[in-house]
Order: sequence, then C-alpha cells, then structure tokens
Amino acid sequence: MSDSVHAGDEDGSRYGREYFSYVRGLFLATSFISIFELYLNFDWFLSVPLWLQVARIMITVIVVGYWLCMPRFDPMPRHAFRVGILFFLMRSLTLSYALEPYNVAFFYTVALIALMTLASNRYEVWAAMLIGAVSLLIARSGQFPDRAYLGLALVTIFAGYFGLSFLRFRERLFELLSQLKDQTRTDQLTGLKNRRALQDDIENGFQLLESEGTAFSLLLIDVDHFKRVNDIHGHAAGDEILKTLAREIRHDVRDMADADAGAGTVYRFGGEEFVVILPGTSVDGASIVAERLRSRIDAKQFDAIPQETLIPVGGVTISVGIAGAEAGSGWSEVYSAADLALYRAKDLGRNRVERADRPTPFPASPELVFQA
Repeated sequence: MSDSVHAGDEDGSRYGREYFSYVRGLFLATSFISIFELYLNFDWFLSVPLWLQVARIMITVIVVGYWLCMPRFDPMPRHAFRVGILFFLMRSLTLSYALEPYNVAFFYTVALIALMTLASNRYEVWAAMLIGAVSLLIARSGQFPDRAYLGLALVTIFAGYFGLSFLRFRERLFELLSQLKDQTRTDQLTGLKNRRALQDDIENGFQLLESEGTAFSLLLIDVDHFKRVNDIHGHAAGDEILKTLAREIRHDVRDMADADAGAGTVYRFGGEEFVVILPGTSVDGASIVAERLRSRIDAKQFDAIPQETLIPVGGVTISVGIAGAEAGSGWSEVYSAADLALYRAKDLGRNRVERADRPTPFPASPELVFQA
C-alpha cells in the first residue's frame, strides 16, 4: 500500500483481468466451434488418414484444454496469442490435405480475426499476418477455387488492419478507464487518495495481514481548530493550508517511514482529517513517525494564500491518534481505536500524539472533544 503503487497501475491490473475474462470467453467459443466442426464434418473425418484424424483431435484438445487450464496456470492473456498461433497453424495444415466441406471460409475468417484480438503489440499483429499468409500458401495446395482464395487473401489484409485498429482502441480504452477510475479515487483538492481508495487499500492490507502476517499501523490526523482558521483567514486560505498540509504529510511520511517496510500512503479522509497507513510498521514505529510529523507541522510557517497572510509558527497544529492492525480485526475496529486515541489527544490539549494501546489518564470530556 505504498504511494509508489499508482492508481493507474492498479486500474490497469483490474482491466487486464477483465480482458482476461474476454480471452477466456473467446477460447470457450473456440472450444465449442471446434467440437461442433468435428460433428458437422464427421463423415469427412472418417475418410481421412489416421494422422489427420489425430491432428484434428489434437487441435480440439489444445483449445479446450487451454480454456480449462487458464484460471490456474495462465493468468496472463499474452500466452493466449501463442496458443492461438499454434491452433491456427495446425488447423491450416489440415487444409493442405483435404478441404472440410462445411467450414473452410468460416474457419479461416473467424480464427484469424479472433487471433488478432489476442495480440498485445504491433509485432504480434504482424506475426499473425505472416502466419495468415503462410496458412494461405499451405491451403493453396488444397482444392480452393480462385475466387475463394482471393476472398481469403482480402480477409487476411482486413484482419491485419482490424488487429492494429483494435490494439489502438484497446490501449486507449484502458487508458481512459484508468484515468476515470483514478479520478474517483483521488481527492481533487489535495491530490491525495480519497476515502474510497482507503477502503480498497485497507482490504488489501488485512488480506496481507492474514496471509503473510504483514502488520500495519494507522494514523488518524486532524487539524486543530481548523474552523477558527477558516473564520479568520477565509475558506480559500483554508484550502491552501490543506493542500500544504497534504504535501507536508506525504513528504514527511515518505521520508520517515521504515525503509524495509516501504513508505506509507496518505489519504484525505474528509474535511480537515487525514489518514496514513504505514505497512510493516509497529505502533512504536508509527508513534515516532507521528511525533516527528507533529513537530514539523508545529514548527512550520504557513502562507494563507490568497490573502498573502503568513500564519506564524504554531498557528497550525495537528492531533494524531494511532492504532495497530491485529490479526482477526477489521477496518471498523482499527479506525475506532485510532479515533478514540485522536479524541484523547484533543481532550488533552491538542497538538499531541496519542496511541490506542495507552490508557486514558483521566476520563474524557465530551464538551472539550467536540469544540471547534
């Protein structure tokens, strides 16, 4: 859950999985067509030599077996292109001996265009074009009428154009979808990840905690008396302060996080509240990060643009509540623990760091907690 893992990469992975589902559906359809071909051409199948019968059966086994094995052994669609090439070549070899009566033109057209949709780059498109041309030469030794052969040659050219166009369309579509998803996961004011992104990352964090034992800590940060800042300097100045705070928190957390565990991820949770996830960091380590961050904010002079008013050192401070994620716990438990620690920090005077695993020195005062 590091900032180095960009939302665009996550979205690309997601849409890649959706494309993988399409590829699997394509091989399912091809499996059905291959079996149906054997059924339609059964008389032809019985009349050819044994080696050709074995070849046709092997072609069907390849495509059906690959479809069945994809979820377990082949999570990346790029391998499907190689299997498609093998299928197409072996299928074309059968045409060099005898033409199957029901599906020659249909097979060639559909198989070549389907193969183009599996290409992941231009080189694979041109490779498919070359294979298509070789298949035409192989099939030329069969019983093709001249008009049918000319039609299949035009299909080969069209398939290449379709492959390049489809490749550009798919890349652009994935890019646009990734940008759209990135916008829904990003806070427009600060550029930080938002609450929706936090929910997704928290789920991933707990999965790692359960599967690998990789713990993480959560920092809940609130700007002290932010309403007062808005009232004195205006909401435009308040927005500038939030943007500055976002940059400071992201920069400091990235610098001060455990180098072995990786940098933390910062989120704008809402209003003047921020959340930081520190992967592989204990509550003790998170306390050090939080205290250094609090000290830096306390010592910083803020420029209240557009009023061009300098807020003196100590004019903007933060309170921090810390909680550690434990096996068997969930988001609500960790957030509630950090939230209670944050309320305690406010109750004890603000501009301080409190941990959820430390007892409250005296009963909290709700009237102080909910002051602006």
